[in-house]
Amino acid sequence: MGHLFISYSHKDTGYAHKLAGALQNKGLEVWIDERLDYGSQWPLEIQKQLDSCSAFIVVMTPRAFASEWVQSELQRAKRKLKPVFPLLLEGDEPWLSVESTQYYDVRGKKLPDEKFFSALMRVAAVQGAELPSPEPAPVSVTEKLPVLRKPKLKSWYTLAIAGVVVTALVALLPALLDRYSPGSTPDSPDQPSGSESATDVPDQGPQPDPASDSGDFIDDNGVFMRFVPADEFTMGIDAEEALSKCQETRDDCVLDWFTDEAPPHQVYLDDFFIDKFEVTNALYRDCVDEGVCDPPTRTDSNTRPSYYDNSEFDDYPVIYVGWDMAETYCEWRGGHLPTEAQWERAARGTDERTYPWGEGIDSTLANYAQYGSEDTTPVGAFEGGASPYGVYDMAGNVWEWGADWYSDSYYRDSPPSNPPGPDSGDFRVLRGGSWDDDGAFLRVSIRGRNDPEVISDNGFGFRCVWE
Repeated sequence: MGHLFISYSHKDTGYAHKLAGALQNKGLEVWIDERLDYGSQWPLEIQKQLDSCSAFIVVMTPRAFASEWVQSELQRAKRKLKPVFPLLLEGDEPWLSVESTQYYDVRGKKLPDEKFFSALMRVAAVQGAELPSPEPAPVSVTEKLPVLRKPKLKSWYTLAIAGVVVTALVALLPALLDRYSPGSTPDSPDQPSGSESATDVPDQGPQPDPASDSGDFIDDNGVFMRFVPADEFTMGIDAEEALSKCQETRDDCVLDWFTDEAPPHQVYLDDFFIDKFEVTNALYRDCVDEGVCDPPTRTDSNTRPSYYDNSEFDDYPVIYVGWDMAETYCEWRGGHLPTEAQWERAARGTDERTYPWGEGIDSTLANYAQYGSEDTTPVGAFEGGASPYGVYDMAGNVWEWGADWYSDSYYRDSPPSNPPGPDSGDFRVLRGGSWDDDGAFLRVSIRGRNDPEVISDNGFGFRCVWE
């Protein structure tokens, strides 16, 4: 189990030590410096302890805000991708630098609630966990996801490497056994062919192209994610072309619907990982059970009186969640909602395709109005509708919240590398269309928007990314 680093102003030493004592009573290891005499070697020790910690706790007060040491430590923790736990000890609101992170109100010098300690213990346990054996093959999305959530992995990077190695060994093993087994030859009629032996393998549901299996891994909460490599791609579309695409499916299209998708422009993105499937009821419930996430505001769906609270729909996308609820869940997993650029890149690849699967609308490839379900379907149900990176349901099923504020003119001057979206706005972006939309709203470049506080919609869901 890794240690916790507490960052604070020396004038708040009393509270910092009170907090450290409470953490230690919970069985957690804490590193806290005395903030008295920073000798020539002390900054190196602080850096060493910060870089090796499992989580970073910052005690926010006006004094800490003015402290160069605290600000430097916070910035380094963020650069090192440490889970940050802000505590608001004094002040009216959290600092801008941690505004997107859930903070804990401890004003009045009170200790944090049990949710804080539980979250810290979970993070510390994950950081110190031993890496389990990799799965020999991708697991079906039709299997119950609560089973998939069991593994606790030490590092996605280690798992990704292990996965590549295991995949290669599994691919080579039949050939090696065939070649070196006593009394057998490659052409022996006693050896079953690949197609014959495949009949003994249980159906695993929709599977990505085997050539891209090395990009499949499971995060610390048992969620399947896909790797999207760094590259440049064309984002957006010319409004006239978008109008033409719309007219293929309906006759009332208007050019003004699509001007926010223009102009098409080149964007470079660093590599990232994105959820293979939309976040499901079962996965979201894990965060609720941890006391971090709020439950959906309603438990029904369009045609089902009992949906979120019915295990029959565990593998269906969670709905009735607002933007803040979605972002809180992603942060709980150590990530965030995808930017518009990340979402579109994962959906379309680098070949400027119109839909995740390529060209041409097809009711067998996505859950939208013409499919006729009138409600959500299980995640990953449309095998042929996956994106070039093996990401499912990026067209239809539910609209997906994005990280960006919405601006209809952002594409005209957005930065060419890793665009973060506008600094502010009235609406947050939504992407991908839903079960209730027709084919005109399934294109990978279509941009939706809504009030981030809206939580009463049965067609809004989300997925997360790791950078």
